[in-house]
Amino acid sequence: MTLRVFKCPFCGYRFRADPEKRRQAGEAKITRGLGASEPAPAGHKHTVDLTCPNCEQDFEVEVEG
Repeated sequence: MTLRVFKCPFCGYRFRADPEKRRQAGEAKITRGLGASEPAPAGHKHTVDLTCPNCEQDFEVEVEG
């Protein structure tokens, strides 16, 4: 489990989350680009949406393939 600190681009709130674990568990709301089950080719990353716990806005973050 690797927690990373994220800053909401809308309200500036900082919080910790583990988007890689969410993607692997299938809990991510939206996966853009490559499918979540496909391995990412070299140089490409998956992206998932996180929801800010403060303002409840969704924003996209990159995760390791």
